[in-house]
Amino acid sequence: MQCPVCGGVMEAGKTSLTLERSMERIIVIKNVPALVCKQCGENFIDISVSKQVEKMVISAEKSGIKLGFLEFDQAA
Repeated sequence: MQCPVCGGVMEAGKTSLTLERSMERIIVIKNVPALVCKQCGENFIDISVSKQVEKMVISAEKSGIKLGFLEFDQAA
């Protein structure tokens, strides 16, 4: 796949996502599978991965986490 930002080559990799859900809640999810541009570093996440991330964030919110670091888990 070609990067839509710079035209570079996209390859499978991992990224970290920082999600600010409110003024009081920030959640960072590490090692999220993504396509990463070798040239500019832009990353793109598949919709199925995005849905898993959303489930993780909802679970963290229900647990009362205000500032947290989570590790992406394929079984999320």
